[in-house]
Amino acid sequence: SGNEHFRALVKKHKIAYVACPKPEKGKFSRLIVDEIRSMNPPGRFLKQDPTTKLWYDIGDKKALDKTRQALREGAPELIRE
Repeated sequence: SGNEHFRALVKKHKIAYVACPKPEKGKFSRLIVDEIRSMNPPGRFLKQDPTTKLWYDIGDKKALDKTRQALREGAPELIRE
């Protein structure tokens, strides 16, 4: 599924993300979002509208925010290892 592919990409880049200087961290989230969106068929970052129950794409800014959050999760444990 899409979530599994997303999580695998995050896992693949997490150690390099944690180790790199702050100014370079943005490139990792962009790389992951671009890779998801360039799939065939294109991957999307979806959210369900609570009223209509329809799914919509959250757009690049929120997709990048979600990806950065995923990359940060568990980062302190990685730093200690």
